[in-house]
Amino acid sequence: MSNSEGPRFRTKREVAIDTLREAISSGRYVSGQSLRQVQLVQDLGLGSTPVREAVLELLGRGVLVQESHRTVRVAELDLNRLRNIYRVRALLETEAARLGTAKITDQAIGQMKQLLQRMGGATRTGDIPSAVRADHEFRHILYAVGGNSILVDLIDQTWNLFPGSILWNIPGRIKQSLKEHRNIFDAVSRRDPTAAAYAVENHLLSALAALEAHVASFTKRSPASARSQS
Repeated sequence: MSNSEGPRFRTKREVAIDTLREAISSGRYVSGQSLRQVQLVQDLGLGSTPVREAVLELLGRGVLVQESHRTVRVAELDLNRLRNIYRVRALLETEAARLGTAKITDQAIGQMKQLLQRMGGATRTGDIPSAVRADHEFRHILYAVGGNSILVDLIDQTWNLFPGSILWNIPGRIKQSLKEHRNIFDAVSRRDPTAAAYAVENHLLSALAALEAHVASFTKRSPASARSQS
């Protein structure tokens, strides 16, 4: 997510970071999957140096985990870490929603409406990558119009800490998320900053609850749990 100060030149390193992060967020690479650098170079169509730098960056963010000298793994779910991420997101994004709604323009509302429709279409067809992109663009417009580029950059960093594809692949979550985005849009279109902040907070709490239930269900189905019950 970029800030509201307009486009700027991006280095090969930045392009590689965004491309790799998008591949993880969209579900192209899933939680627990092992990745070799040579594979990433081929898959992403980028040079070995920027890919290596992107891997190092995402290792530092905790999105990737080192397995061996040339192999990394997409980080598995860590419930405590997820809770901390969502607590920080709630603090940042509710404030960004207040600021954005207070300054929202008719043009921005129109753009958000189009993205909501795009998200709905992607939801109906099961196109998760397109739904994820529409979701991010929808909230970027709201947050960026508030005019605090530092706040927007901090939100961007928290988004990068967690591969959202895990959340979107939870059965029923994509439809629930669409409903929550409609609630956000309704509050923004009424130009009600308090209601918009509440809708964003509710969306994040709902997402966290879905993740917690998913982790609990996955733990119960794990081989270790099965052995302990036998």
